[in-house]
Amino acid sequence: MKKKAKLIIIILVTAVLVCVVATAICLNFHKIYLFCERNGLFCREVTISEVSPQGTRTHSLSELEEMPNVKLDQSLMLVNTQYTLSDSFIPEISEYKSTTVFMNDCMHSAYASLSAAVMERTGKKLYVSSDFRSAEEQEALYLEDPLTATRVGASEHQTGLALDVYVARYAGDSFIKSRAGRFVNSECWKYGFIIRYPSHAEDVTLIRFEPWHIRYVGSPHAEIIYNNHITLEEYVTSLDIGQWYEAKGYFVCRQSLDSQGRLGLPESFESAVISPDNTGYYIVTVKMDSQITE
Repeated sequence: MKKKAKLIIIILVTAVLVCVVATAICLNFHKIYLFCERNGLFCREVTISEVSPQGTRTHSLSELEEMPNVKLDQSLMLVNTQYTLSDSFIPEISEYKSTTVFMNDCMHSAYASLSAAVMERTGKKLYVSSDFRSAEEQEALYLEDPLTATRVGASEHQTGLALDVYVARYAGDSFIKSRAGRFVNSECWKYGFIIRYPSHAEDVTLIRFEPWHIRYVGSPHAEIIYNNHITLEEYVTSLDIGQWYEAKGYFVCRQSLDSQGRLGLPESFESAVISPDNTGYYIVTVKMDSQITE
């Protein structure tokens, strides 16, 4: 009987310890996640290689606008305190699905896919707490709290490319504590988004970690930025002017308009997206025909 009683006690103590450990892990799961994120443990580096297209042809912006397989948008604009928006900047925004949420035209379908994935994977509806802001709205926020809000012209919200998102009961800093928040932080790159101010790069962005602030950049840029553990600042400035790069079936080139106001594209390609980068250049993203890149 004594042996039986000891066995029962051992079983009970073990069960209690398991419960305590499991509870501790659950309560601190977001801290474990952040440790892994800061150290790039979720990342799979994307190889970027210099490449020379077999032939290129230059086109004016007006000619590019008329090409059915070319899209001009604002997806790769770098906006921060160093590269601010000009007073003449006009965001290409529209209302998202009659929701009173306004976002840049280039990201509507991507956000729809991301929010659908959040619901499918976590059972939570993704909400937007802050979308496009006018210069007047941004100035008011800055005057109210200059330690949190950036000054006019330095906020991505003025482009409509950035959204502050949340799910029920988890907003702001607590967003990362939710399953949906961790999904967004680790998977949003698959839908063309990045966490603009990651925990591992506060010294680069000069903005503290904001797990709720997503920014659209499109493909393959979101995958490169996330999996190479860099920021938008580091990515844009790493592209040498005029040099073509190949990654994930895309050719990418950061270039300036030539003396005739023209940009160069490969002679043959499937589709292309061209965006100003807000530093004086354009980033040309070309999806190549699979037969060309093989």
